[in-house]
Amino acid sequence: MGNGSPSPRRLTGAEAVVIIVIITAAAVLVAVAGMTVPVMLQLLVGAGLIAVLVIGLATKAPGRGLRAALRGLLTPTV
Repeated sequence: MGNGSPSPRRLTGAEAVVIIVIITAAAVLVAVAGMTVPVMLQLLVGAGLIAVLVIGLATKAPGRGLRAALRGLLTPTV
């Protein structure tokens, strides 16, 4: 990357473990609990948006980012 742009940041071990646990939990919900894929995806998206809001509030993130997350959480899905 000789164009002066910074290289992408690599995941830490803890971040990789969280991603693996989330993917495994999603697979178990579909395979064992009989949950359909769209319902499982809605559950993961909802949990992710709630996590964004909680972390934003805990770290006192700028209001603009919180407004965007809240707007995404409250937007009706089709």
